[in-house]
Amino acid sequence: MLNMIKSIKKIYNKYKVKSYWSKINQLCVYGQGFWQSPSPQFHWKKILNLKIYNHTKDKNKIQFGENCNVAATIVLNSKGSIVIGDYVYMNNIHLRIDYNLKIGSYCMFGPNVKLWDTKNHPLNREERRVQCKHIAHKGIIDSYEAGGGDIIIGDDVWVGMDSIIMGGVTIGNGSVVAAGSIVTKSVPENVLVGGIPARIIKQL
Repeated sequence: MLNMIKSIKKIYNKYKVKSYWSKINQLCVYGQGFWQSPSPQFHWKKILNLKIYNHTKDKNKIQFGENCNVAATIVLNSKGSIVIGDYVYMNNIHLRIDYNLKIGSYCMFGPNVKLWDTKNHPLNREERRVQCKHIAHKGIIDSYEAGGGDIIIGDDVWVGMDSIIMGGVTIGNGSVVAAGSIVTKSVPENVLVGGIPARIIKQL
């Protein structure tokens, strides 16, 4: 009986993953080797750790390059786009994109990193009151009212765990963001930055 239950569960899990792949294919485009690493860390079931909410209704607005392994929650709002290069690794991160996100190749993102490109709420108190009323009565707000900007991340960038990258920021090729940092201003190439807000610690 126990063996039969295990077999049924295995068949169900494979069906669930196959169905999920079909859903992913409707939400984004990706290159060869997507979630195909032989490491047990990237077992075929782990694709379920990729959650995509593509509000543009256009799968071409989210593009992954080749050989990417991405455990992430991705929320792309109606006017945005996401382009990610080759050999990018994301370890349970959160992308909340209203504008345009571009990530180069050979980048690594530690656990709980957040890329958040809009302020989401206005500084003006009366405008925030309007949003509060919208949330209470309509359940939605227009994040574009608060402003924001594109995020551009170059090649060979490493973003340490629990860091936050804000809108309007460019991170240059080869740079590293120390764990727990909040990046509010652009970062040049080949430097280590850290802190709140992040500042240059040293050249690499």
